[in-house]
Amino acid sequence: MSGWLALLPEATGDLRASATEADREAGWLCAWFSSDRPHPQALRVDDRLLAAGGPACCISWVVLPMETRPIADDPMAIQARRAVLADGRLAAISLLTADPVHLAGAITVARADRPEEILALLDDPFARLGAARKLEIGPGVLGWASLTVGPVVERYAGAPWPSDRW
Repeated sequence: MSGWLALLPEATGDLRASATEADREAGWLCAWFSSDRPHPQALRVDDRLLAAGGPACCISWVVLPMETRPIADDPMAIQARRAVLADGRLAAISLLTADPVHLAGAITVARADRPEEILALLDDPFARLGAARKLEIGPGVLGWASLTVGPVVERYAGAPWPSDRW
């Protein structure tokens, strides 16, 4: 079973929460637990980030265009991970993958009641790879287990980082 996320105009999936951007509706953050891709726009995410009882939060949402997706162990991607982990102010991070080799983006999560975390989203290192959208997400999709340790081997069967399952 894998975790999947997509930002969509309609509410669908196993979990869903409204998304707003700059006080305007931005659609729905939808999540699925499935072995197969449940929606054409769905990207794999570390499923420990998904939580039906999760509170409202703020995220930085980076989805790279298909033609610009680097391989997961590209030095730019590795440096973005190092930078976000070195900051230490964020609740959770997961890479987003669409295939076994390429990085499709990243989701960085800040707790809505922690101003220092929300401030850290303004300088999301993954925004160096592609456009970052700052979104406020309603309750019911995202939680944060300890998602701070990544794999030693960067590319392995498209598993999003961080991952403890090989």
